[in-house]
Amino acid sequence: MAMKKLSLFTICLFAVATLSAKVQLPTLLQDNMVLQQQTEANLWGKADPQKKITVTTSWNKEKYTTQADENGAWKVAVSTPVAGGPYSITISDGDKVELNNVMIGEVWICSGQSNMQMPVAGFGGQPVTGSNDAILEGAKDKEIRMFIVKREISPTPLDDCHTDTGWREASTQSIAEFSATGYFFGKNLYDVLNVPIGLIETDWGGTCIEAWMTEEAAKKVQPDQTRSMDWGENNQTARLFNAMIHPLINYTAKGFIWYQGETNLLLRNTPYYSQLMQEMVSLWRNLWGNDTMPFYFVQIAPHQYWGTDQFDVPLIVEQQLDAMDKIPYTGMASTTDIGDKICIHPPYKPTVGKRLALLALKETYKQGGIVAHSPRLKEARFENGKAYITFTSDATLGPDYTGRILGFEIAGADKVFIPAHAEFVPGTQEIVISSEIVAEPVAVRYAFRNVPKAAGLYNCGGLPAFPFRTDSWDDAR
Repeated sequence: MAMKKLSLFTICLFAVATLSAKVQLPTLLQDNMVLQQQTEANLWGKADPQKKITVTTSWNKEKYTTQADENGAWKVAVSTPVAGGPYSITISDGDKVELNNVMIGEVWICSGQSNMQMPVAGFGGQPVTGSNDAILEGAKDKEIRMFIVKREISPTPLDDCHTDTGWREASTQSIAEFSATGYFFGKNLYDVLNVPIGLIETDWGGTCIEAWMTEEAAKKVQPDQTRSMDWGENNQTARLFNAMIHPLINYTAKGFIWYQGETNLLLRNTPYYSQLMQEMVSLWRNLWGNDTMPFYFVQIAPHQYWGTDQFDVPLIVEQQLDAMDKIPYTGMASTTDIGDKICIHPPYKPTVGKRLALLALKETYKQGGIVAHSPRLKEARFENGKAYITFTSDATLGPDYTGRILGFEIAGADKVFIPAHAEFVPGTQEIVISSEIVAEPVAVRYAFRNVPKAAGLYNCGGLPAFPFRTDSWDDAR
């Protein structure tokens, strides 16, 4: 009888023990992950309510303790060293969980729509330039780690995301499947900084910017708008933010890269785009608790949309430039020269990634000798039958091997634009524009079409000038 009672008691103890679950970690905290170097990096999860949690980091043998709250949630910040690894992290509430092959380095979040989503291997029938070479060459770089957030929607903010891949070291497979823009950005950082790079991809093709921000933030711009249009639930305001951004906010990161805007152009709400960008960036930075967190983004590339000679692309580029002026710690990579008339997904993602990396290397990592900023209109004056256009740029304009800089148009008071002759003023950042047909010019445009017939203005770093106009006429609206 005593033996039966003891067995029953043992069974009861086992049942109680099984109710006490092991520490649960969010999807982002896995083997192979990269933590941001030289900072207080967050680790978090769930445990039994009021349970004591101990975190031990192998790089300094430091122990951190905290207590789960009444709902079982806990979070602790661990001090990270200079870049290196691999390391391990042990998390215990009495029952240990160990994370292995953890690197310390630089972490960036890559977001947007399909031009960010487009993988290194390309979409069906839509290749990425040099993809096979990149896949083969990059497979040796095991310190580049990639994580793809599964594409999901939610009407309310989620605390965890899902993934089909987890954190993966660079390999032929992981590179092929990862965002091309994100990978080439990270690869360039890795080659220059020589530290582990962690890239988190969270994107969804065909989505508007409002889906990536809260309703409260979106309504600051358009008070009556809660969705952009009936293009599916993933375009409802906040649905992607809730499922694909909110779960990431505890993960300490260096900055963001962003490639989006095509859907807002198609929705014809271009006039609000700068304000929406400002609100989204402010929201994200507030949630990450860092109002200087870098945010680098990509100019919408030339594409025919409703006609090659229409103005849909340059008008949204004006909005992007306005956002760049008003959002600190940001920059835009120009794509004036690498669009595609037919395909909305240009193949030149290595160039896009490199131009984003140039911005980060120059502005965030303070690397010298880098030309990162494209030429941009500074001022214009009209005299003696000519237009004199001055630019801001990281490097001098040029060179001009053709004898003529292509892409400029000039107009008089009749508002009829004529292809113009353009030449450098030696030793300056100025270009002189003229036409024998336009005796008294009053306006100049450069690459100001959905698909410019030619766009030949670069600086000596090989970066193309942004489209611009000196007028505000109603033909472009």
